[in-house]
Amino acid sequence: MQEDQRVFDVAIVGGGIGGTMLGTVLARHGVRVLLLEGSGHPRFAIGESTVPETTFGLRVLARRYDVPELEHLATNAALRRHVSSNCGVKRNFSFVHHREGEPTRPDECTQYPTWGPPLGPDSHYFRQDVDAYLFHVAVSYGVTAYTHTMVDDVKFEEDGATLVTRDRGSFRASYVVDAGGMRAVLPERLGLRQEPPYRTRSRTIFTHMVDVRPFDAVSPPREQHRMPSPFSQGTLHHMFPGGWFWVIPFDNQSTSTNGLCSVGLNLDLDRYPRPDDLSAQDEFWHHVRRFPSVAKQFEHARAVRPYVSTDRTQFASQKVVGERWCLLPHASDFIDPLFSSGLAVTVMALNALGHRLIEAVRKDDFDTARFAYLDHWTKRMFRFYDDLVSCSYIAFDDFELWNAWNRVWTLTTLYGTNAQNQVAVEFEKTHDPACFDALEQPPYRGLQGMDNPWVERMFDQARDAVLAYRAGESTKERTIARIYEVLGESGLAPSVWGTLDPDDRCPAGVFTLWPLMKILLWGKFRSPRHVRGSYFTGGARLVGKEALQAYTTELRAGGSQVHQTVRDMWFNWNRDWTRRPASRK
Repeated sequence: MQEDQRVFDVAIVGGGIGGTMLGTVLARHGVRVLLLEGSGHPRFAIGESTVPETTFGLRVLARRYDVPELEHLATNAALRRHVSSNCGVKRNFSFVHHREGEPTRPDECTQYPTWGPPLGPDSHYFRQDVDAYLFHVAVSYGVTAYTHTMVDDVKFEEDGATLVTRDRGSFRASYVVDAGGMRAVLPERLGLRQEPPYRTRSRTIFTHMVDVRPFDAVSPPREQHRMPSPFSQGTLHHMFPGGWFWVIPFDNQSTSTNGLCSVGLNLDLDRYPRPDDLSAQDEFWHHVRRFPSVAKQFEHARAVRPYVSTDRTQFASQKVVGERWCLLPHASDFIDPLFSSGLAVTVMALNALGHRLIEAVRKDDFDTARFAYLDHWTKRMFRFYDDLVSCSYIAFDDFELWNAWNRVWTLTTLYGTNAQNQVAVEFEKTHDPACFDALEQPPYRGLQGMDNPWVERMFDQARDAVLAYRAGESTKERTIARIYEVLGESGLAPSVWGTLDPDDRCPAGVFTLWPLMKILLWGKFRSPRHVRGSYFTGGARLVGKEALQAYTTELRAGGSQVHQTVRDMWFNWNRDWTRRPASRK
């Protein structure tokens, strides 16, 4: 290999979903990118469930950096058509409360639907397919990528870094991004790991299974639970004091070609220390058998890969950026799989990091101060999710407490998602990439609306109420009353939602077209002064336009498939090869 083939602007260590998206964005804008992946593709990975802020963030990422392939991950229809039919659909977040030894009670569940077409629904990523797709997209944009290449050391000098690999020699880069996850090389090499400063203390057991029954087949009937969306068509959370199961099916839509289901068990370490006398498999099934409705869902289920059992899942790094290096979020910190926050934080970081690295390469200026924003907001979001998750583990003790606390999350999600949508709507009006700068200005910075002082105040007050309950300083009843009081005082809940009604266990309603229009109308004309003008300022025209495009795309795709099938019954020759998507240079 010639010497100039070993010199790059940016080296990315780790070829998973974050590293490949960043590599693609940079290469699209002329940056010489090296990507080193220790294993290969396809490969097993978890982190399969998206949330609206993830998918809206992907739309922004695709349009901001002119990489349309990234938008294929933003809606389930596009994902299935362009990436993999092995992925599942996510129409909701469902939470079902369980009491040991009892079938689930029909009125002890909550649901938060994801957005309907054209802006949704969300997805269950079959990660081995999604990661492989993104890896090949990165290569098609010009990223120099090597799989099965372990990085043994990174040596930093004043003008860059030398990456020493086990089998391919050394490479030079002006800047290094570590996308290597929990076992990332830079935190170890630079001594960045620290005792997690987080309240959440949990551990995980997970695997993939077949023959997991749809929960709708074993749950109380819809007439009793009154949820608007099937449990099996979303990410299902089985909650119990001190823990929860995830059930993420990939076979939950009619065109799926995947019979697998991602399953995990998360346990509070202080309530459930890791036992010495039980295997991961035995411990998993021990907890399944405690709850009759969960046991019924899993009565025919079989694991297709070994069970993985972790120690404490939380880890942390002292900082995210340094002299000529940075960590992507999952290489820096992790909290817990609850609320599927990992991908959302990653997409937020990619939006902020992409333009900074492009500019740094063009100006040959990698001053650490340029990347300080990334350090501040990545760390701030991990602190937020620690508060959100740790209070959720407390709320799992009692359904009424969960029913109140859950509403805090639904509101922060609404405002975080709308911030992404605000800039997307403005970009569609102007086609000016400068619109995306608003994501790094108040009140849109970060995720979950946390840069908005009204959202932050509401969240902090509700969190403090739950922590007071945990400390024995407040009764359950006073805590619940305080949460509803805080929600009401904030003025953030749309009047068309049932946020302040404890009997409405799907307080956000649904996100099909007409309910969406009602939220927009409330925001534009009836919301309080601290909401109006910053959120829900428009988007009806964009939604209508994209709804028509989605309908037309699906119609054409179906018609094209029928045409090809009939044609191929009669003729061998075709010119389909002339209509293949052109490769990016």
